[in-house]
Amino acid sequence: EGRRVVFSVSAQRVWLVRADERVARTYPVSGSKHDNLDPGTYEVFSRSRHATSYDFGSTMEYFVRFTRGENAPIGFHTIPVDDDGELLQTRSELGKPLSSGCVRQWRKDAIALWEFAPVGTTVVVVA
Repeated sequence: EGRRVVFSVSAQRVWLVRADERVARTYPVSGSKHDNLDPGTYEVFSRSRHATSYDFGSTMEYFVRFTRGENAPIGFHTIPVDDDGELLQTRSELGKPLSSGCVRQWRKDAIALWEFAPVGTTVVVVA
């Protein structure tokens, strides 16, 4: 209940839900190809406008962190780019689990989530 971000692992989709229970936005994402995120209720604890992957192999923007994984925090962010500035996946590949741990979003969607989810926002992960 209440204002929250909902991420469905099986649907590879995010919903931004307002306090009045209306969906402000929904869109496909690419979560982890590893089984690293348990269903449950989390809370946004940190945000970075620019970030580097834990292995320093790529960069991403609009990183909204809500839990911690084995190697690094887990959160929502743009599709990462490599050292040459190339996206690590295409927009048409959203909806498939392709990340190493986080939830990848198209840039416009990442900005929308960034604006919707300050620190303290509830994040619900469903199977």
